[in-house]
Amino acid sequence: MVSVAAKASTLGKSARNPWLGLAVLLSAVFMTILDVFIVVVAAPAIRADVGASMAQIQWVVAAYNLAFGALLITGGRLGDLYGRRRVFCVGLTLFVAASLAASMAGTAEALIALRALLGAAAGLLVPQIFSIIQVGFDDAARGKAFGAYASVAGFAATIAQVLGGLLIAGDLFGLGWRLIFLINVPVGALALAAAALIPESRAPHAERHSLDLVGVGLLLLAVLALMLPPSISLERGWGAESLLLLAGFPALGWLFVRWQRRQVARARSPLIEPSLFRNGTFVAGNLLALIFYANNAALFLALPMFLQDGLNHTALTSGLLFAPLALSFSVTSAWVGRLVPRYGHRLVVIGSVLLLASYGLLALAAWLTDVAANAWTLAPGLLLAGIGMGFVPTTINYLGLRHVQAREVGSASGVLNTSFELGYGIGTLLVGAVFFSVQRAVAGWGTSSVSAFTASLVLTAVLILLVLAFARLLGGEGRVGGLKVRESS
Repeated sequence: MVSVAAKASTLGKSARNPWLGLAVLLSAVFMTILDVFIVVVAAPAIRADVGASMAQIQWVVAAYNLAFGALLITGGRLGDLYGRRRVFCVGLTLFVAASLAASMAGTAEALIALRALLGAAAGLLVPQIFSIIQVGFDDAARGKAFGAYASVAGFAATIAQVLGGLLIAGDLFGLGWRLIFLINVPVGALALAAAALIPESRAPHAERHSLDLVGVGLLLLAVLALMLPPSISLERGWGAESLLLLAGFPALGWLFVRWQRRQVARARSPLIEPSLFRNGTFVAGNLLALIFYANNAALFLALPMFLQDGLNHTALTSGLLFAPLALSFSVTSAWVGRLVPRYGHRLVVIGSVLLLASYGLLALAAWLTDVAANAWTLAPGLLLAGIGMGFVPTTINYLGLRHVQAREVGSASGVLNTSFELGYGIGTLLVGAVFFSVQRAVAGWGTSSVSAFTASLVLTAVLILLVLAFARLLGGEGRVGGLKVRESS
């Protein structure tokens, strides 16, 4: 297979300094990932201000992720067909407008709708970032670019709780929680003003193709059937409707695959290039992304639940504890980007081992120190966790997309980003079930929160052991679903 790296570097030839264009893209990355997490910290303030029920607040959180995950693949294909910079700018404009509107929302219903609109906007713009990096940098520079992406995304995910806590505590101009949406407006406006630094690109012969609307509909239904049940369970538990939706997912997925093959047989443009799933490293990259981001979600949610629900620490204290993880992750991710072309999947192995060690440190701190009196005893474990995490996403992004052809870039970017979102959803569901089940089971023992947190760490360790077991598939050793994995390093 001819890789994108063998083709002309659109970004490198169209811009005097491709890193300036990347800086614009990364500002959008920061906003979209920040919005996944920052609203969690603001949830109590939002509930008190707009009179929302607990179920409505849960939907304020879930609506963004649901719309985000549902539109990622379609967003990637739209960029292929109509221009990646153009679709990026449309998504960014919508994101800024929805952020401004959300900051003025007066009811829970309006905020839920606007959060869904924000997620849809993120679903349009995020796949373009992967595609532009993939077609715009040569093989050596691409690792550094993906390192920068992972660094910014990880920093946004971990700093969200710190920033949210500071903004709400500061209550600038009496705006309170509304500031968490307002901060997107100046950042997004500046990014739009500088969008000319991003060169335009699209898939080869894009003018000959059109968007597969039937495929869009089938894929949207399939993704919703998979992602809605966890969101519904937030409000109603796992009832018949959730189970029916999950049961419908395989059938909808089968119909979608058949339709895509039919499009190819008729020489029409499919929404997802079926050839991607004959690319072993791409399949392996998506598998690892799903598991790794489930692990991330589990840790990011277990820690605040342990500190706030279990030990009555403030949201600000909980948020500030993520600072060591955020800093070490960002520095490591940027550094690892330079090493990926040379060391490949071995970096995933190193990161996984460091993560397992960090979870051991966190468990020891939880049991052997008085975390209720001094939460900072967890800091060494979190610092090491950030270093370990920094080795993994950059490597997955780089190797998973390395052998993707130019015509497949938009589809591949959308699929990989969807794996991230599904991973977060699965991790959230798993850790919630584990944490609260253990907490209830040992209630009254005085160690219920510590036990629940430790059980959550066991869950994250199991997930990382799976990452460790499958890491070699990114390095050309073994098979994924009967597909031989290409040598990628």
